[in-house]
Amino acid sequence: MMRRKEVIVSRASQLFIRSRWPWLATSLALTLGLFVATTLGWLWYVDQRDAQERQSALDLLWLEQTVARTLEVNQRMLANWSHDLVPPTPAASAEFVARIGGLMKHNPALIAIDHVDRSGRRVAGLPQYDERPSQLPPINDPLIAAAIARSRALDMPSYSRVIEQGAPLWVLAVPIGDEGGQQGAILATYDLDRLLEQEVPWWFVQRYDLSLVDRNNKRLSPRDPVLTDASQDVHKLAFGPADSELALWASPHLHAHPQALLAGLSAAVALFALLILWLLRVLQRRLRERHAAQQALADEREALASSREQLYTVLAGLEAAVSVSSLDDGRLLFRNRHHIEVFALQADADCCLVQWPRHPLDTQTKAAEFADPGSGRWYHVERRTMSWVDGSTVLLDIATDVTTEREAARTARERDELLQHTARLASLAEFASGIAHELNQPLAAIANYSAVADSFLASNPPQMKKVEDAVARMGEEAHRAGQIIQSLRSFIQKRAVEHHTHKVLDLLTEPLALVEPLAQRLQVDIDVQPHDASARIDCDGVMIEQVLFNLLRNALESVATQPSPVARDAVTVRIADDADGVMISVSDRGAGIADPGRLFQPFYTTKSEGMGLGLAICRTVVESHGGRLWAEGNPGGGARLSFRLPASVWSAA
Repeated sequence: MMRRKEVIVSRASQLFIRSRWPWLATSLALTLGLFVATTLGWLWYVDQRDAQERQSALDLLWLEQTVARTLEVNQRMLANWSHDLVPPTPAASAEFVARIGGLMKHNPALIAIDHVDRSGRRVAGLPQYDERPSQLPPINDPLIAAAIARSRALDMPSYSRVIEQGAPLWVLAVPIGDEGGQQGAILATYDLDRLLEQEVPWWFVQRYDLSLVDRNNKRLSPRDPVLTDASQDVHKLAFGPADSELALWASPHLHAHPQALLAGLSAAVALFALLILWLLRVLQRRLRERHAAQQALADEREALASSREQLYTVLAGLEAAVSVSSLDDGRLLFRNRHHIEVFALQADADCCLVQWPRHPLDTQTKAAEFADPGSGRWYHVERRTMSWVDGSTVLLDIATDVTTEREAARTARERDELLQHTARLASLAEFASGIAHELNQPLAAIANYSAVADSFLASNPPQMKKVEDAVARMGEEAHRAGQIIQSLRSFIQKRAVEHHTHKVLDLLTEPLALVEPLAQRLQVDIDVQPHDASARIDCDGVMIEQVLFNLLRNALESVATQPSPVARDAVTVRIADDADGVMISVSDRGAGIADPGRLFQPFYTTKSEGMGLGLAICRTVVESHGGRLWAEGNPGGGARLSFRLPASVWSAA
C-alpha cells in the first residue's frame, strides 16, 4: 500500500506559529494600511460629490430651458394660427386642423387642440369625435372657463390649473379676436405624464428621480401622496410660466444621502479591519491545529484500509464479473471472485482470456454485448475509464451474463414473426374478393384477344399483323396477372428478417396495389404527398410494407363508414423529414378515434370483423426498427396515424 509523504515543519516555523508578536505586528500593518486607504477614498468622494453638484446645476438649468422653449414655441404657433381663424370660415377651419395635426404629431404630450367660439361651442379641432372622449376634460370645465376668461382679460395666452382626470392635464387658452369684438379661443390640452416623457431624455432619468408637484407639494407625475419636505439633495425648478404654480423636483440617484454613505463607508472599513484581525487569529489557530490533523490523517488511512477491505468483500459477492486492466497494455490489475470462476487466464500471461475492445474509443458506445469464445456464452460489458490507486488511467469492465435474456428475446422475436405472418394471412382472406376482381380483368382481356386472334386467322387471307398485335396484348395482360399474383405472394410469404436500404416511395408500391380494389370500390383516391421523394430507410421491407398496408386498409375502412360523397382528401399519405429521421403519416376523413388509450392494445377492435391485432403488430414492427408509432386526431375530422424512424436507421440519397 502506498503512503503519502509526511510534511515536516521546522522548529523555527513552529516557534513563529506559537509566538504572539509576529501576529500583532502584521495586524498593526494591515490596520494602518486600511486607515490610509480610507482617508484617500474619503477625499476622492468629496471631490466627486462637488463635481456632481456642479453637473446637477447644469443639467437642471438645461431641462428648465428645454421645457420652457417647447411650451413657448407651441404657444407662439397657436397664437399665430389664431389670426387665420378671423373670420372662422370652413376653409380656415380645415387649414387649422391640418396645421394642428402636424403639431400634435411632433408633440405627443398634446392630446387635444380645440377651436371654440365665444359661447364655448367647439368649432373644429383634433382629435375628431362625435362624443368627447372620457380622458379629455369637458370644454365647460370651470378651470378651463377660468383660463379662457383670464386670456380674454389679459388679451394673451393663459394656462389653467392642473385638471386631474385620470392623468394630470393642463390646458392652454389662446384668445381669438375679430373686428366685431366677438372672441373665441384655441384650447391646447397637455398630458403632463407624456410631457415629462417627451422632454426629459433617458440619460436624465438615469441620473435623477423626477417629480412634478403643485403648490401644495402634491406629486402630480408620477402620482403619489403629498411629498415630505425636500432634503438638501433635492433641487426644485420652475415648470412652465410663472403663474402655473408647478415645479419639478429632481434628486440625484447616487447622492441622495451622502452623510449616510460616508458613515456606512467608515463602518464598513472598521468592520473590515475587525474581520482581518479575526481572520489572522483564525489562521493562527488553524496552523496550530494542523499538527493535530496529521495524527487524524493517520487514523483516516487506517479507516480507508478498512473500507477497502469491505469493498473487496462486496465485489466478491457480486454475480457480475468485475475486472480492472491497464489502458496501455491490457495487463490485468484486479478481478473479483466471479471473474476468476468464469474466465481463465492465458498460460504464462497476466491478461484476461476474453479480449474485449481495449480502448473505449474503439466503439461508439461504452456498453456492448460480446460472446466468450471459450464458453460461447454472451455477456453485456460496460466499460469506463477511472483513476487507479497509483494515479494511472485504467479500464473498469463489468460483464454480466445475458445468454438467457438473448435466448428469451430470440424466442419472442420468432413469436412476433409468426404472429405477423398470421395477420398477413388474415388480411389475405379479407382481400380475396378484391384480388379476384383484379385478376378477372386481365383474364377476360386475354379471352377477348384470343377470340379476336382466332377470327383474324379464320379470315381469307389470314390477317397476320392483327393476329400478332392480339397475341402481344395477350402477353401484356398475362404479365399483369402475374404481377398481381406475385404481389399477393410476397405479402403472405413467411421469411427471415432482412434489413436493407429502401426508398419510402418504393415501399408504398405493393401496399397501394393491394388496397387498390377496395379504393376503387369506395371511389376514393389515395393522395401520396412525398415532401422528400428521395428519402431512404434501413429496414425490413416486407415488415414496413405490412405496416403501410394495415394503415391504408384501416383508413379506407374508416372512410367507408361515412356518408357519400367522399371528401377529396379522404385518404392522404405524407412523407416528410423529421428532426433526425423520416416521418410517414396516413390521414383519413373517417369516424376518428373513439378511445386512443386502447387503440394499440392486442385484440381490441371497433370493427365487426377482424382479430384486433393489426395496429398492435404495426407498433411492434416499428419499435423493433427503433421507431415510434402514434395516433392523433386529423384536423378537420378523422384520424391520423404516423410512425417515425430515427436517424440511426435511415440516410438521404
